[in-house]
Amino acid sequence: MSLPISISEILSLLKSFLRKNFLFLALLLCLSAGAELLLANTRDFSIGSQPSYEVPLSSAAALDGVTVGENGELLVHSAGSSVEFTGLDVPSRTLTIYTSGNPGTVNIASCYLSDDASQYGYQDAGYLYFHPGGGHCYTRIRLRSNGDLHSLRLSFDRAKEDFAITRIVLNEKRGFHFDKLRFLLLAGIVFGIGLAVRFGWRNIRFQEGRPLHRLLFWGTALANLCVIFWIARALYSFGLGDSIPYPLEQPVSSYGAYVQQFDAFQKGQLALDLEPDARLAWMENVYDYTERTKDSSVADWDQPYWDRAYYDGQYYSYFGLGPLLTVYYPYYALTGSLPGDAFVSLVYSTAAVLLLFALVDELRRRFLPQVRLVPYLLGTTAAVFGSLLPLMLASSCFYYIAGNAAMAFLLLFLLLFFRAFRSPQGAGRRVLAAGAGISLLLLVLSRPNVSVAAVFAAAPCAVLYLLEKDTPLRFKLKDMACFLLPLAAGGAGLCAYNYARFGSPLEFGTSYQLTVSDITYNAVSFGPEYLLGYVYYYILQPLATELVFPFIRLDTGSIFVTGNYMYHAASMGLLAIPIHLFLGFYPHRYIHKDDRCKRFTYLAAIAGCLAVSYLDYCIGGVFVRYLCDISMVTALFALLIILEYEARIRDGCFAGRVILAVFAVTIFLGAMLVFSNENCLLLNDAPEYYLRIMDIFRLG
Repeated sequence: MSLPISISEILSLLKSFLRKNFLFLALLLCLSAGAELLLANTRDFSIGSQPSYEVPLSSAAALDGVTVGENGELLVHSAGSSVEFTGLDVPSRTLTIYTSGNPGTVNIASCYLSDDASQYGYQDAGYLYFHPGGGHCYTRIRLRSNGDLHSLRLSFDRAKEDFAITRIVLNEKRGFHFDKLRFLLLAGIVFGIGLAVRFGWRNIRFQEGRPLHRLLFWGTALANLCVIFWIARALYSFGLGDSIPYPLEQPVSSYGAYVQQFDAFQKGQLALDLEPDARLAWMENVYDYTERTKDSSVADWDQPYWDRAYYDGQYYSYFGLGPLLTVYYPYYALTGSLPGDAFVSLVYSTAAVLLLFALVDELRRRFLPQVRLVPYLLGTTAAVFGSLLPLMLASSCFYYIAGNAAMAFLLLFLLLFFRAFRSPQGAGRRVLAAGAGISLLLLVLSRPNVSVAAVFAAAPCAVLYLLEKDTPLRFKLKDMACFLLPLAAGGAGLCAYNYARFGSPLEFGTSYQLTVSDITYNAVSFGPEYLLGYVYYYILQPLATELVFPFIRLDTGSIFVTGNYMYHAASMGLLAIPIHLFLGFYPHRYIHKDDRCKRFTYLAAIAGCLAVSYLDYCIGGVFVRYLCDISMVTALFALLIILEYEARIRDGCFAGRVILAVFAVTIFLGAMLVFSNENCLLLNDAPEYYLRIMDIFRLG
């Protein structure tokens, strides 16, 4: 496959551009460097002439969970420990703490001060984030006393294991500092805005025939992949991507659902090779969480049966076979071992990014008469982050692998489906149709409810094709056969698989899962209290915000509106990610009504997502992982809608700038959710990666 533009042409264009705009580019570079110098050294500026003061560790008082080591260091033994320093009587502008310990996780300490304005009580002053066993073993925060600082109290809210405090310094100047990563980020923003304003790049129309435009489009896809690979590298840093030897070296119960199912198949059985818990046999209702826990000293979720299906005295996995067939078995055939969670997630995330760009490009050809270049590139990136794909990769485990695989197969299905309609009659078209059928089957085998949204999105185009009079019936039948035959054959196999395990072709095992409640009592209800709860929790619920990295967090709590308990874990509403607001532009007159296929496809996709998410709400509860069932489809069609609207407004219109700003905010929020999600793997297990990104947002 040849590049859309040769390397020599790229170098020639670049040389000419640099020669003509050297002074302007130099100005932008100076602005970027100046901004970085200001941000990196602002705390040293704030210290002014205040002298540095090292707090004597020997003066520590009110030790709670803290002891003094042989060399005078303070040993912190657990979360909840605290230490006080009194009689300081010096002005303070910054506080720096130095620590040492084993590599572990991000530790957090709350800092409290007493000064001239609060002599008899402590006031909140900030948080210290550090990693005792790594490069971020010290941290510095702004600590501004009113007058003199009299006392200092550190409370260690988050500590995984013992560590030592070796120094505490007030008003320590770090000296000249320059963060290269932040400089590159600032330069990208400054150059992007500056060049777009100077040359009116926002108003340039994307031209399919221009090699440079194609290069920029796929270059943007590559930039998104760099983010995916960075997240994967962080996950690999603590072994989440390591291969798993097979036969398994640890007890089967210590592995995820996909590894357990693979192991069961290798042993010639459908049930997982787990020893049934003897307690379950005599329970009145084994699916009652409270009955399972009332006589046990071990947390229910630490039992080997947690979130597995229990049927006829045996454990089964209700997670689909899609990841096993497409990653686990091929990996085993090539290596003789099984892939780690991060590797599986990386495969699907990489595929999803490339497929999303390819699908957006395909649907642009089909539905959009024209688009502007910059919104096209920035908007597609916003769709990647707005779909919550980076969050799913950063949460790698078998729960999220199911959704990650579903996103990839959803995009593959839609791409092959719509590409088939653009292909001429013949073998190529039939191959694409068959591929679409197989992709839809793999989607069902990964996360069945996501397939509902996929079918809704594809249905209008298929129905209109069958109703059109220009295409001979024999061609329609051939297309349908190529699409439906693999789907039907795989569906029959799936039904047989379900019947062999649970005695019903349509039972996937979720009715028998051992989880937080007996879900057989969950049912679809259209009562006003359910509708109200759904609109808030799945559509409107905002993210919680704060001024500490990563600035946002998912909400947890209880749902009282239904009058009974519903599962509610880390969650947010769809509109918390602003790209989805653009779905509201669907009725606008700029979205042409003369293309019936487009209008019906957009409407059906939105309706399908509402149906899937409402089903998730009633049957499953409220959880950001459930929102990921629809976030890819809603981000995709929100992008298509707003790109058409944006292309039809006049050049330089203020609304165009707002749209770009919404794309930018979407990318930012999607990126921050990598660091603030349900299991927070980077915070807990990849502290150097977490704190390195936090450095970008530190002032000084």
